[in-house]
Amino acid sequence: MFLHIGGSNVVAAEKIIGIFDVRIKEKQCNKEFLQSVRTAGNKSEEEFKAFIVTDQMVHFSPIAPGTLKKRFQSNIFDKE
Repeated sequence: MFLHIGGSNVVAAEKIIGIFDVRIKEKQCNKEFLQSVRTAGNKSEEEFKAFIVTDQMVHFSPIAPGTLKKRFQSNIFDKE
């Protein structure tokens, strides 16, 4: 399964570690983490509402974290 995270971007659901609100990046430990990991795409703060941590990189998304969570949960339980 894949999670659509906005635009033409998708992430393999099994690789997702966490979905986080971009506002938490202001805390020092989160700033350090985001500076130390590989990110996909640009990081223009005003355009993004969430960041998705995978086993290989961090993806930024213009979609609210709550919406991404609902999409993720519906993909997990989809029987198709």
